[in-house]
Amino acid sequence: MPRAGQNVRVMARQRRTKAVLGFAIAGLWILLPWVLPWFLPTMVLSLSGWVYLGCLVPASFSYFQAQQLWSKANRADQGAAGEEAIAAVLTPLQNEGWQIEYGVRDRSVGDVDVFLLSPQGRAYTIDVKSHRGEVRSNGKQLYRQYGRSQYPFEKDFLNQAKRQAVAMKKLKRLTFVTPVVAFSQARVEVEQNPIAGVYVVGKQDLVRCLRSLG
Repeated sequence: MPRAGQNVRVMARQRRTKAVLGFAIAGLWILLPWVLPWFLPTMVLSLSGWVYLGCLVPASFSYFQAQQLWSKANRADQGAAGEEAIAAVLTPLQNEGWQIEYGVRDRSVGDVDVFLLSPQGRAYTIDVKSHRGEVRSNGKQLYRQYGRSQYPFEKDFLNQAKRQAVAMKKLKRLTFVTPVVAFSQARVEVEQNPIAGVYVVGKQDLVRCLRSLG
């Protein structure tokens, strides 16, 4: 059974490996115009401008792709850290008889960060988010609040959480699964719960929420 954040850590390492390879390829393209004169001096001298340009384009492309992969690896590590932080606060529930699984794979939704089954037999999925700042809701969607400005999230977290709950309901052959979105770092300030059928909480309120529901 995977540990909390394990699948995401593996993905981050894979992305970093590909990024390092991309940086190396970019470096080789940059070095190529300096190496070619040793082997093809006449041809390189006559086409020197085109050679440099021809090497610069693929070098830039490789470097850009590698940089993108490195950024994605950083985000994956941040997500894994969030999952590990949530797992730490869930530890007391295991001592109370809750069954907890991390990184449950499903074809329809990918990884489900956390699946829980309470001693009373009630099931929950937790979609962990590692975003920072302050999270609020208009009763239908979530958004980030910075001062007086509001910014929507890049994805519909509520719909995503509901899809995960439905997937686990089918996978585990359960009657109902309650979806939860838990923010590991952000401060959650919502006026109602659930929101569109999804409970939205910060790390510090997660266990209390689950105990009250379970």
